[in-house]
Amino acid sequence: MKDSAGRPGAKTAAAVAALLLAGLALAGGRDFWRFETGGDFLSGESEGVSIGPEARVRLAPTLRSLHDSEQPFVWAVAGDGSGGVVAGGAGGDGLVRLRGGETEVLADTGEAGVHAVAVGSDGSVFFATSPNGDLQRVSPGGERSVLADPEARYLWAIVPEPGGSVLVATGMPGAVLRVGPTGATETVFSAREENVTALHRSPDGVLHLGVEPSGIVFRIGADGDAMALYDSPQAEIRALAVNSAGEVFAAAVAESGSDETASSAAPTPPATPATPMAAVTTSVSFRALAGAARAAARSRRPGAESGGGAAKNALYRIAPNGAATAIWESEEDRPLSLSLLRDERLLLGTGNRGRLYRISREGDAALLLRADSEQITAAWTDGETTLLAASNPGRVLSLGPSPRTEGRYLSRVLDAGGAARFGRLEWEARTPPGTAVSVETRTGNSEEPDDTWSDWGAASAGGPVPSPAARFLQWRAILRSDGGVSPELTALSAAYLPENLAPRVTSITLHPPGRVFEEMLNPSAPRLQGMPERPEGTRAERDHRPSSGFGGGNGRPLYRPGIRTATFTAADPNGDRLRYRVSVRLVGEVAWRVLREGLREGVIAWDTSGMADGRYELRVEAGDDPDNPPGEALTGSKTGRPFLVDNTPPTIHGLTVSREGAVRFTAEDARSPIRRADISIEGGEPIVLRPTDGIADSLTEEYEAVIPDFPPDAAAVVVRVEDDPGNRAAGEAAVGR
Repeated sequence: MKDSAGRPGAKTAAAVAALLLAGLALAGGRDFWRFETGGDFLSGESEGVSIGPEARVRLAPTLRSLHDSEQPFVWAVAGDGSGGVVAGGAGGDGLVRLRGGETEVLADTGEAGVHAVAVGSDGSVFFATSPNGDLQRVSPGGERSVLADPEARYLWAIVPEPGGSVLVATGMPGAVLRVGPTGATETVFSAREENVTALHRSPDGVLHLGVEPSGIVFRIGADGDAMALYDSPQAEIRALAVNSAGEVFAAAVAESGSDETASSAAPTPPATPATPMAAVTTSVSFRALAGAARAAARSRRPGAESGGGAAKNALYRIAPNGAATAIWESEEDRPLSLSLLRDERLLLGTGNRGRLYRISREGDAALLLRADSEQITAAWTDGETTLLAASNPGRVLSLGPSPRTEGRYLSRVLDAGGAARFGRLEWEARTPPGTAVSVETRTGNSEEPDDTWSDWGAASAGGPVPSPAARFLQWRAILRSDGGVSPELTALSAAYLPENLAPRVTSITLHPPGRVFEEMLNPSAPRLQGMPERPEGTRAERDHRPSSGFGGGNGRPLYRPGIRTATFTAADPNGDRLRYRVSVRLVGEVAWRVLREGLREGVIAWDTSGMADGRYELRVEAGDDPDNPPGEALTGSKTGRPFLVDNTPPTIHGLTVSREGAVRFTAEDARSPIRRADISIEGGEPIVLRPTDGIADSLTEEYEAVIPDFPPDAAAVVVRVEDDPGNRAAGEAAVGR
């Protein structure tokens, strides 16, 4: 049909377009790997690039190393208020000050590690040694002294207060202590938890703290009132931050116990003589409160009763009323540090891939960078400067505002599922002047890239993948800048076509003779599944319902003499659509006779009444030609177990019936066992007979029986026998002859 201008009509064009689209969508099994969301890109590895939630890969901020420790761990870092940096780590380095490229050892702590540092308003440096350590102070003039020696194995955090006092979070036992300028100490919070692992003080004097192993966040008001603010399903609250709206952000670790950054060094005496600890006064005791909260926490935790899955590592936003939302979760990245930026976004440092995330209060997360250490153990910012402590190896890092000049993104290994050909590689990028984005690929047939993989090959946008055909493909992007602005990679796709593999017929089930299955699509004119047309029913039709359902369809099982039904299953490694051909032959013959071809469903039924008696084989061939061009389509086949075609009814010999009701006869069949025999007296209801050996299972069966209550005036009886395929024979005999 054409319109007045001689062009194809709208309906015809639409139909052709739909047909073409359907064919293109399915034919040949072509597919794409697509990277177009933040989650897609986060599945790979970054080196000097950031990955934003809006799926933008950019050059990461510059990261400058201020200090490379000789020890594997740096646990704490802070600015000293005068342009320097103080950092604490594993025994050996102890406490150091970094200024102007020089490193000054403020305190040699021996084998004891420094887990926490803080700088007071007067420039005093406070630090805590663990395990079995103490709280020490280095005055602005450099004088070092022991301020307090708590009876706690660990000191996890230090927070300065106005007036020169500091708050200290302890472990084993878990508590929060307030230590005054003279060393006078009071217990602010005492918990049944083993550790108070996180501590934050707001300008209004409100305290928030996190504990382990119950993962509860507590709030202590300026008036000393305490409450459990949020009970997380995780085991440990590792770090806390609070924004201007009073929302609390809690970094929660799913499992506690083994800490990849914990120190196992034995404690040693402090470098200077310890001063006697001042009298300890307890202002508020919350031990009972913490214990009750922990018990309640365990009973309310998700999965506590139902055996649910383990919690993920998470970052929570907790409203002042205790309503909590997980704004970031990960099974692989373990949150270790948290800091609030000037714009109130958060920096979250993690292990064990050294990833640093920037996260908004709404949960928009950007992978800001990946450090060259396994863990980012501490983060500190004053709005102008951002410092990071890293471990394995131990380093102190400074985060700069401008982008790096070069960075790389490495995709995960992409699996085509088998040998494949690769097509077009396309990507979208924004490259301001002075920037560039390039992409390279490599391929191989081992799941982990090794020396057998191809070399990296440079690709052109919109061109073919430059690497040879293989099963696996990996790509990397190189971003470059002159240092002013960063380019952006926003999307990438790669086409691939798996090499065609032959389908496989996995099973053939031949149902008993006469068993068929009714199609349920049209109840008023039912068809039989697998039959090209509907055969006429007979009065002898019987319902043979199997004990289990028919796996090849949803039809109602029926009985049709002479019909055989076979169901079969097949699978294609490429997911191609299949078409079937079913053939049959006598056992011992070479040539196959096609019963049906072009089948799209795994069921066939056919009439065996026109076939010669004998043992036959059934072959099912599955071809993937619906989704492959001529010359590339492949076929798989399977031959089922031999089956018997028997259209000849059994015979009855030597039938006699006495007037006392004694009946004798022999039933014989050339191919199939006798299955059933019955007798009808003067047209009455049939009476089932059993052979003399008790079971009808042979080609020849002898029957001898006395019919109870045999009518004395009966003149004739009819005996009927049936073989396994359902062929029947009948014989009549006069009574007394």
